[in-house]
Amino acid sequence: MPDWNSVYAEKSVENSTPADVILKNSHLLSCKGKALDYASGLAGNGIYLAKKGYEVKAWDLSEVAVEKINQYAKNNSLLLSADVYDLENESPKIQNQYDVVVVSYFLHRENLRYLYDVLKKGGLLFYQTFSGLQYKEQGPAREAFRLKKNELLNVFSDMQLLYYREDDENANGPESKQGQVFFVAKK
Repeated sequence: MPDWNSVYAEKSVENSTPADVILKNSHLLSCKGKALDYASGLAGNGIYLAKKGYEVKAWDLSEVAVEKINQYAKNNSLLLSADVYDLENESPKIQNQYDVVVVSYFLHRENLRYLYDVLKKGGLLFYQTFSGLQYKEQGPAREAFRLKKNELLNVFSDMQLLYYREDDENANGPESKQGQVFFVAKK
């Protein structure tokens, strides 16, 4: 497991970018309400949503990332605040709080249904991460950190599916992301 404080100490919030799944489906955003950037890293998703008009919370394990996010939000007058949570071992005891939840490049199976629980009725879940086999050394090598085929479709079968794409090793072209899943659904 990487030392996330060391990883984020070397990176800048200004260079963080939102996940493709949210950019490609931004037409679904109402641009108002509360959003959660779950396992945020340097909050590329959270910054994007805050600039769109959402009040955003970002949660991450790294104290360094959280500090950088909060300073960036303050300097840029964004409705964005970050908190430290070890999301593999603790999650705030809340339900029905968020209009939007975004997760990118993080997987902890035990918490997948938690994402549903924190969404308000009608809320949107945007999820992008690695799946299947590792291609060209992209993403985690361990299967435990990669989705199985159709896994999100099964876990969130009670949600209204709005967008789904699962690129395998045969995906090609400028839009392809081999070994990644893109999922958007409404509670």
